[in-house]
Amino acid sequence: MKIEMERITLRPFIKEDFEEYKKQISSRKPAQHQYDEGYIDLRGFTAEQFEEKMIRFNKWAEDDHIYVFAILRNEDQAILGHVDMLILQRDETQWASGGYALNNQFWGQGYGTESLRGLIRMAFEKLNLHRLEAQINLDNTASIKTAEKAGMAYECTRKKFIHENGEWTDHLIYVIYAD
Repeated sequence: MKIEMERITLRPFIKEDFEEYKKQISSRKPAQHQYDEGYIDLRGFTAEQFEEKMIRFNKWAEDDHIYVFAILRNEDQAILGHVDMLILQRDETQWASGGYALNNQFWGQGYGTESLRGLIRMAFEKLNLHRLEAQINLDNTASIKTAEKAGMAYECTRKKFIHENGEWTDHLIYVIYAD
């Protein structure tokens, strides 16, 4: 399962991605804001651990539970980050939540918006979903702009929605529909 866009391709991670994944994660800049993990030390992270992670991702996808896709730049196959989709309900709603994370050295170049547009296509063209939503912290302006540029619209604010940093926090809900 893959989606090709103008400058990027979304596809499942494969074990051969290990060196490129490690290179790009290790090339991150220091954290730019509170929602950016920044540099991550992967010196102890092994190819075997990466492969176990890929096996877990594949199992989740086989179970139609969570889909995780690498974002690859077409010109050089650099792994720019990842997008993911959590299936919230099938049956009559066909509803998922999407997420996007770009390594911060690639910010400000339009890759986040293009990646989210690709995830939207994946949701509707490959997974036959009807509704895709993004759950965004109230003060995460970069993520809000990305969702809006990708065609998502503000739907509501869910109060005390996600437990993070020891407290229940409100989140903005952005949504797009297949039609």
